[in-house]
Amino acid sequence: MIKIGIAGHRDLDKRYIEEYKKQVLKKLDDLRQKHHEVILISPLADGADRLVVYEAMKLGIKYIAALPMQKKLYKDDFDTTSKLEFEKLLKNAERVLTISHTKPFIRDRQYELVGRYISNNCNILFALWDGKQNGFIGGTGEIVKYHLKNKKKLWHLKVDRNAI
Repeated sequence: MIKIGIAGHRDLDKRYIEEYKKQVLKKLDDLRQKHHEVILISPLADGADRLVVYEAMKLGIKYIAALPMQKKLYKDDFDTTSKLEFEKLLKNAERVLTISHTKPFIRDRQYELVGRYISNNCNILFALWDGKQNGFIGGTGEIVKYHLKNKKKLWHLKVDRNAI
């Protein structure tokens, strides 16, 4: 069995989504053909997390939802449509686990903890990342840096983000 963790941006440039899907699907299919069983570990956030999960579902690959905080608090980060999609994805997860809260509760720290959990519990991390180190606690760049520091396998799909 191989476990694939997911880290990536929420604000993927919509112009390239179909290309990202093709590349993710191909990589997942390659891994599925090489390994008896494949499972994903994802926080199910908007953007990269869900893109990989949806492509995996096309191949019959199951996923574990790793939430950075209690579901009620986590859903505050999503708009109304995203909350509905999140609930649907949670229902289809093989398992749902929630990272324990820091004391005091620090939202960015929770994202860091879930990213580290995913890194520590996967064989390969899929990073849909623009390649920039911005130093945000719990951000994709920080999770990739943590993952590589631990000399673990990384599959990096360089992505563009929506302009702000």
